[in-house]
Amino acid sequence: MLNLQSIDLKKEIQELQKNDPGKERGTDIKFLVKYIRLKKGEQGFQKVKAKLEKCGYKLPDITKIDDMEWIPSSLPTIFMVASAKVFHWEEKEIIEWGKNAAAFHAVMRFFIKYFVSLRQTLKKMSQNWRKNYSFGDIEITECDNKKKKIVARLKNFKKHPITCLYLQGTFSKIVEISTGSQDVKAEETKCMFRGDPYHEFVFNWE
Repeated sequence: MLNLQSIDLKKEIQELQKNDPGKERGTDIKFLVKYIRLKKGEQGFQKVKAKLEKCGYKLPDITKIDDMEWIPSSLPTIFMVASAKVFHWEEKEIIEWGKNAAAFHAVMRFFIKYFVSLRQTLKKMSQNWRKNYSFGDIEITECDNKKKKIVARLKNFKKHPITCLYLQGTFSKIVEISTGSQDVKAEETKCMFRGDPYHEFVFNWE
């Protein structure tokens, strides 16, 4: 279980900047900030910003970041970790954050159609993933409509445990939209932060 409240945010920021795995599109941080403002208001956003500044980290002017601009991948992660600490969020809140990304995040909506006709587009998945991230490869290793099961593997993608929860929520919502089910169960059965060679997400629905 991820315990974000016990971490030293200043040290966490330093580690994330030091071990930044690559780049991602500006739309990621713009969505994350928008979500906090919708959920907690401008005051809530300013609390996160102040928390980061106390740790010596200045959040850039988000309005000047273009949706398709490449930004350090550490930036969205740092904002997520700081937000979770400020609002005392636990795993369920992070998963819910990810679910909202699938519904409102422009790039994530792009992936939804590939879960609709999955078998015909598997070869394009890795290529499409790289349109948003400069690292990582995603593939669907199982897609069985009769068993109502999908297994997705995300390789070469080691950002932060908070991202695992966020993506679990995002992919869950994508499966939900694609299958029309309101009862999608998701589990990360393998994780690079637990010593596995990749992340594996298993989805079942009714």
